[in-house]
Amino acid sequence: MRRMTRTESWSYFEHTLANTEVAEEGHMACLDTATALIVAGQPSTTLRPIGYFDEDLTGDGAKQVRVRLFRELQLHWWDNDVAPNDVQAADIGNDAFILDSRTVSASDGTATRSTAGTVWAVHSIYGVLIEHP
Repeated sequence: MRRMTRTESWSYFEHTLANTEVAEEGHMACLDTATALIVAGQPSTTLRPIGYFDEDLTGDGAKQVRVRLFRELQLHWWDNDVAPNDVQAADIGNDAFILDSRTVSASDGTATRSTAGTVWAVHSIYGVLIEHP
């Protein structure tokens, strides 16, 4: 059966700024893979630099901050695995794994699955938005 494909191109990313985190326009913005939140560049082993803050903002754990990405991303929607191995919002910034030709999973299947790519969004209807390596 033919699968309908959905792709998106992103040059900006709007996501939750960590509580008490200070975003300053033009400063480095990072995705913290431990929390799936946006933080400013700082010493840590869990940060992935993604771009520059596009505005000044102090986080309260719910405010969305706009980030101008370092490069335009080509992203693709895939079906999500079922619980307990479904990809969730807390997985944003982490890898998803190939379950089959149309589905990605949060589980690597005890090291038997290849990496599909980085998770950028999770949606109840569209599935999981992936940046492929």
